[in-house]
Amino acid sequence: MVLVGAGCHSGGRHEAKGPGTALDPSGATAGTGPGAGVGSAPGNASGAASTGQSGSAPGSGASGGGPGATGTGGSGGPGGSGGGGKDSGPIAGSPTDPGAGPARPKGWRRLPTGPLRGRHSASAVWTGREMIVWGGAWRAGNASIWLDDGAAYDPAGDRWRRLASSPLAPRSEAVIAWTGKEVLVWGGQKPGSLSGNGSEFDDGALYDPARDTWKPMATWPLAPRYGARAVWTGTRLVVWGGASAEAGEDPPPLADGAAYDPAGNHWTKMAAGPLSGRIAPLGAARGDSALLSWGLGAVQDGKRVPAADSAVYDLGHSRWSPAGAVPPPRDTWCLDGPGCVGVDTGSRVVFAGQGLAWDPSGDRWSVIAAGPFADPHLEGKAAAWTGSRVMLWGGGTTTSPGDVPPATVNPGGSAYDPAADRWEPLPAAPLTPRARAAAVWTGREFIVWGGEGDENHRAQFDDGAAYTP
Repeated sequence: MVLVGAGCHSGGRHEAKGPGTALDPSGATAGTGPGAGVGSAPGNASGAASTGQSGSAPGSGASGGGPGATGTGGSGGPGGSGGGGKDSGPIAGSPTDPGAGPARPKGWRRLPTGPLRGRHSASAVWTGREMIVWGGAWRAGNASIWLDDGAAYDPAGDRWRRLASSPLAPRSEAVIAWTGKEVLVWGGQKPGSLSGNGSEFDDGALYDPARDTWKPMATWPLAPRYGARAVWTGTRLVVWGGASAEAGEDPPPLADGAAYDPAGNHWTKMAAGPLSGRIAPLGAARGDSALLSWGLGAVQDGKRVPAADSAVYDLGHSRWSPAGAVPPPRDTWCLDGPGCVGVDTGSRVVFAGQGLAWDPSGDRWSVIAAGPFADPHLEGKAAAWTGSRVMLWGGGTTTSPGDVPPATVNPGGSAYDPAADRWEPLPAAPLTPRARAAAVWTGREFIVWGGEGDENHRAQFDDGAAYTP
């Protein structure tokens, strides 16, 4: 599927296509360019589709977990979290948004009980009035059961409402973005996505919150794929790269892409560019351009070798230009959606989860200050951009790829200040530690909802909290 995110968002727990393929353990240099966007990565897979309300008692915060369950949750991923620049990337709320609600005391507050069952890897975005949460998966034992329902949370009224049924099949970690009028939901994980089948959706729909109605998106114009990158520029969704879902074992990576315009409901194929094909590249948007960098290339001697180059695609002129080389990432596979999609902070494009930043004025990359969340192995972090801070909360580590709960979960959160290049710890939240939760920024509050606990508990969380800095 697409690695997009805002985000959501999303943590990706990837497996290379084909049981014989190993990942090259060495790092690689990569280039980049402008960017802030939405991101979502291949996530959980396996299990039949299902929908339904939470079976938990009000205020419990957990539902449907296995024996000894305390909660399990999912990352917004690609595109799964709100945040981003005013003119590019996921939309950042401002204090003047009518839905931001009244000014509240600093610190955390719990959200009221909502209508959705607990889940992980849901997608979420802020519309200016509501946080829209859709999809995700609920873990039953070792399997994930995909969901196709959603709800909207109104901070001003402190209440939830259910969304109308969508035309989409159940899925997790779908790309999500706010167009200014509609919520765009595209792609996402099918059952079996991480079992080596490379099975990911390439369809989508637009949700109108004012009318509570859905309409299908135009048909994706290229071959089915997994491991592509998607970024939202503020006006168009750019999807590029990945590998064929129909080319057998160890398929060659793809070097094509397309851009979707929600205003006209149509896709436009991107011009051929200088980049070789790759799986799970870094991506970001800046203005009307999309950066694509790094990623796993072709198989050599039984291993996928990281590609080291990068380029920026100008949507307005349909042309590519090279970008600077990035320091070697700590891992050869982008494990965490929010960290693998850059946030355009104005002066720099920050890949907080990878610990990297790009300065567009000098076309230079740098390593950001060390912090507990500047770690590509901490996947499933809830993330949002406030306009001055990259907010990160939760996340976990896994001991194996595939549809498995995190082995450990992070109990805290932190805010990265790109201007000062420093991390600031967040106060303790009134939530059980979890990974793969969804998050948005409303202009006043950082909202975290859902998620899942560690492998010893395997619960699905249906609660959330909002933090006022």
